[in-house]
Amino acid sequence: MDEIIAKACQSCGMPMNTKADFGTEADGSLSKEYCTYCYQSGAYTDPAITIDEMAEKGGAMLAQLYEIPPKNAKEFAREQLASLKRWAGREVPLCASCGMPLARDEDAGTEADGSRSGTYCTYCYRDGAFTEPDLTKAAAVAKYAPMMAARLGMPVEKAKGMVEQYLSTLPRWQG
Repeated sequence: MDEIIAKACQSCGMPMNTKADFGTEADGSLSKEYCTYCYQSGAYTDPAITIDEMAEKGGAMLAQLYEIPPKNAKEFAREQLASLKRWAGREVPLCASCGMPLARDEDAGTEADGSRSGTYCTYCYRDGAFTEPDLTKAAAVAKYAPMMAARLGMPVEKAKGMVEQYLSTLPRWQG
C-alpha cells in the first residue's frame, strides 16, 4: 500500500488517514481494512469483543470528543458498527458522497441507464448524476452538521468537526 487512501476501519469505524492509523497484516504490511487499535500482525487485538462492547467504547470516545450525551453516542456508535465488515459479516458499501450504508437495493442511486449504482445512494445520485452537482465539501459539512447535531444532541460546532472528519474518508471529497 504505497499511497494512503483515507478510509474508515471495518471494525471500529475510526478514520484512517495516515500510515500510523492502519493496522498490520501477519507479514508486516499495512491492513487495507483495519486500524492499528483493532488489528495487529494479522489478528484482531481483542478477538472476543462484542459489537455492544465496541459500541460502549466507541460511544464513550464520541461522547468525550464531540460532547454527545453518552446514551446517544453509544446508540450512534452501535448503528455505525452494524454496517462494518467485522460485525455485518460482509463489507456493506457506503455512499462515496455522504457515507450512507447501501445495505438494500433501494438505498442505491441510479445510473443513466436505470441500473443501480454501487457507489452512491439515492439521495446523492440519480440518473447517472449527482443530485447536487455543485455541492462542495464545505457546503456538505454545513448541510449535514446541523442534522447531526440535532439527532445526537451535540453542539453544532462539534458536529461540524465530526462531519468534516468523516467526509474526509469518502471518495467524493478526497483529492
